[in-house]
Amino acid sequence: MDGEFDLKFDFDLLAELAPIDEFLVNEIDDITLSQVCETLECENAAFEGLLDLSLTPDSAGCGAMDVDGIKTGAMDVDCKDSASTSSDSRFGQPVSDDEIFKLIKDQENVNTKNNTKWAMNLFEKWRANRRENIPDFKLVTTEQMSFWLGRFVMEARKRDGTEYPPRSIYLILCGLLRYLKDNGVYDKNFLDENNGEFTDFRKLVDARMKSLIDKGFGCSLKQADPILPKDEETLWQKHVFGKESAEQLLHTVFFYACKVFGLRGYDEHHDLQCEQFTIGEDSAGRFIQFSGRATKTYQGGLGHLNLQSKNLRHHSSPGDRCLVDYFELYLGSLGNTGAFYRRPLPPTDEEQIRFGQQVVGVNKLKSFMKTITQKGGLKGNFTNHSGKRTCATQL
Repeated sequence: MDGEFDLKFDFDLLAELAPIDEFLVNEIDDITLSQVCETLECENAAFEGLLDLSLTPDSAGCGAMDVDGIKTGAMDVDCKDSASTSSDSRFGQPVSDDEIFKLIKDQENVNTKNNTKWAMNLFEKWRANRRENIPDFKLVTTEQMSFWLGRFVMEARKRDGTEYPPRSIYLILCGLLRYLKDNGVYDKNFLDENNGEFTDFRKLVDARMKSLIDKGFGCSLKQADPILPKDEETLWQKHVFGKESAEQLLHTVFFYACKVFGLRGYDEHHDLQCEQFTIGEDSAGRFIQFSGRATKTYQGGLGHLNLQSKNLRHHSSPGDRCLVDYFELYLGSLGNTGAFYRRPLPPTDEEQIRFGQQVVGVNKLKSFMKTITQKGGLKGNFTNHSGKRTCATQL
């Protein structure tokens, strides 16, 4: 029955409730009846509205829907087309096992891979020199590994026959352990203090390293010298730094990228892009903004979730040696895009500062700081790491 409702209430029962006087009973009746009628009117209106309810493509997103919630065929077709379009634009193409393997290998640190290869080659040469039936390293038992690794640690020597310093022995063992893991051997971690099966081996390694220290091996540490403020001034005075030529500008930008932004080694420089540097201005003046990417100490993987890449801003005061001006000139000469280090070109009548498209090679980058200091006549052990040490020294 549409719109008709049969309301029956037992008012006699309500009147028997004591102690309630007639006024209170009448008041309760009015309130109760009013609430019930209001509720029924709302339900009736909702039901009538439901009979006329239909979902259009505009309101529902795709297709129509009847009262019982059954989707129409038009809706199925539209949704399918929408899903197909979304799938095409949102997700990448299916990847192969080779692509996954290549991605993993490409992200491995080059120095780490070289250390692993060096350690394993050294072990294999020792194994061949022993002329005994030493089993394949990744196939030996725990007892065999402990025995032969102990002999290897005691007998390993450099090419000139001298003994390795303690740290080198440890790095060799780390390389061998990585080799095992790369080949699926995870149950023979001979450097793990909680692995009791290799306790005697670790005691031997510890004793061997201590005896080498007693002999004087590994007591002196060779490290790069920092470039002091007086040395820096010398480089300016001798025109190693400046913007009179492309080579001068390249030297200047390289050195201050090390000193100001803490860039190290050749790999971090080699991967630099112009887009990582931004010239701007704020209330403190003009600045250079550097946005770092993956480095030796920050790879961005699962182990570095709590770390962040470099994001540094350096303000520079106006003047003849304003670094913002130098970086702005350099970036402009490169078109503000692409590889950051390019080969300098001779000047022309039209352009004093010119750079080619050819990227500075790895070998040249490795010796850049040495070249700069030699041009300035500085004496000391200067490498690309000198820039990093200069940054740390002057903080």
